[in-house]
Amino acid sequence: MGSNRNARTERTGLLAGLTIRWLLALAASSVVQFGGIALASVNLPTHHWAYEAIERLTAMGVIDHAIVVTKPYSRKQAVQYVAQALRQASDSPEALDGRAEVTGLLLDRLVREFRPELIDIGALPGDPRAGLLDFLPILGQSGTSGTKTSAIRSGGRLQVEGDAFSVGHGTVRLRENRGGEYYANGLQAQTDLRGWIELGDAISIVAQPKYITNPHVLGFGATDNSHNAYMRELNLKLTLANVSLEVGRGMQWWGPGYHGSLLLTDHAFPLDMIKLGSEDPFRLPWVFRDLGEWKVNTFLTQLDRDRDFPRAKVFGLRISYLPTSWLELGLTRLTQFNGRGRNQSFPGAVLKAYFSNPNTLGGNDVNEQAMIDFRARVPHINYLVPFPAGLQLYGEIGSEDKWSKFPLPTQAAVLGGIYIPQLFPGDSTDLRFEYADTDLSRRRTGIANVWYDNFLYRSGMRYRGFPLGHWMGADATDYFLRATRHMTDDLVVGINLDYSQRGMSLPQHEKKREAAADVTWWLTNKMHLTVGYTYQHIQNPGQITDLNPFVETFAAGVLSENSFFWTNLAWEF
Repeated sequence: MGSNRNARTERTGLLAGLTIRWLLALAASSVVQFGGIALASVNLPTHHWAYEAIERLTAMGVIDHAIVVTKPYSRKQAVQYVAQALRQASDSPEALDGRAEVTGLLLDRLVREFRPELIDIGALPGDPRAGLLDFLPILGQSGTSGTKTSAIRSGGRLQVEGDAFSVGHGTVRLRENRGGEYYANGLQAQTDLRGWIELGDAISIVAQPKYITNPHVLGFGATDNSHNAYMRELNLKLTLANVSLEVGRGMQWWGPGYHGSLLLTDHAFPLDMIKLGSEDPFRLPWVFRDLGEWKVNTFLTQLDRDRDFPRAKVFGLRISYLPTSWLELGLTRLTQFNGRGRNQSFPGAVLKAYFSNPNTLGGNDVNEQAMIDFRARVPHINYLVPFPAGLQLYGEIGSEDKWSKFPLPTQAAVLGGIYIPQLFPGDSTDLRFEYADTDLSRRRTGIANVWYDNFLYRSGMRYRGFPLGHWMGADATDYFLRATRHMTDDLVVGINLDYSQRGMSLPQHEKKREAAADVTWWLTNKMHLTVGYTYQHIQNPGQITDLNPFVETFAAGVLSENSFFWTNLAWEF
């Protein structure tokens, strides 16, 4: 009996050692996609407008080699993708067909945002007043080279938001994917200043203090907050040979979903983390080079005090893989462990969970989630795919605690979407439809409250009451539709429709119908104003009423009609 246990221990140790070596080799690979050593660069904040522009160019095939699902990624990585698009627009303008107008609109804005970095890598000459049309004749020439702008680089973004919110029932309503924020009843303002600095090619620092006039924006009732000022982001990143170590507070989004993702989004309050991973996508050496490009991301965080096991920890691992230009794959795993009263260590508890049998009923004394996802570009095909830029399909399959059945686990959740980056030739309208479902396992097994909950960790995979993953929480479905259009070069209009159901295991659960519109006006190259309005019709609205253990109460028989008007002025410098 003891010899069998020792043998299993030896096998687990061997497997763990091999895995650690493999991950280190993956992260530290010296063969970087664009040649050379990756340089330190600050990350773009989640929901920065450049992410949508780059994803749209990728879905259109103008950027043909990009790992864009894992966010945040750095400004320098974004610059490499913009440089790809510039070369495509310069070398083969005739191949753009009906995509040229949209490509020009997006690229002109991206060029003005990333001009210093594009100069650094030799993609552009150094005229600060030039736009895309000034650069295209030069891009096709050989010998164009950039000059380092400075050993010390810096920048920032100032945001000022004014809100007029009317919550029909109660004081607050959850605000999706806003870093733990609520719609708080009444008039309020909020402002933040995000500053960053890069020191040489190895160090980058980001700080983002934020001030809110109404503390209920960050909590009410069980999640009560009394602070008007807080640090939304503060981190230090060190980069060496394409390996980045980042320490501090920030937000992440792992998955191709737009309106949410199953395992990790920026819906909850920003996490204090230690992150380790590859700075840029890379290729494996030797004969494995032709397998495609990879990227590895890991993080370790400590959760809040007000929970069943205070200061429980979460370790996350994501491996992104680009086997070909039209397909991106991802594998994600989150492991919750430790906390006050539980004698578990890192990395021992994580390695035990990785190399033990499936975590059925918490047999490994941890709470786990796993996910596989994909993003696939489908080109234009006459009659079958009539859109000029084709379309993009994406999806996620997640499992709670175990993945003992394939392809669909017993405790499964799913998300799927279709994105059409250009509906009509010569027009700038795009369209997206997305569906998410964390109620699937309940309908299949009859067991409720599986997702983001756990019989051992009763406060669940949450931070300050908000799921780390999709905003809708457990036993829920969401149907989301969004379209945008450039009315002029500087004016973009967006429209959303959303229908969701939450707490579907209850006889009277929440049903939300939502319509929203937003207009973004670029006042200058570095300043834009966004005005938005959202109307919600909610039956049996939910509200977090306890954190230890987590409880969300739905107001049976109540109808809440909410109106949210907001304005945001952003100036980047």
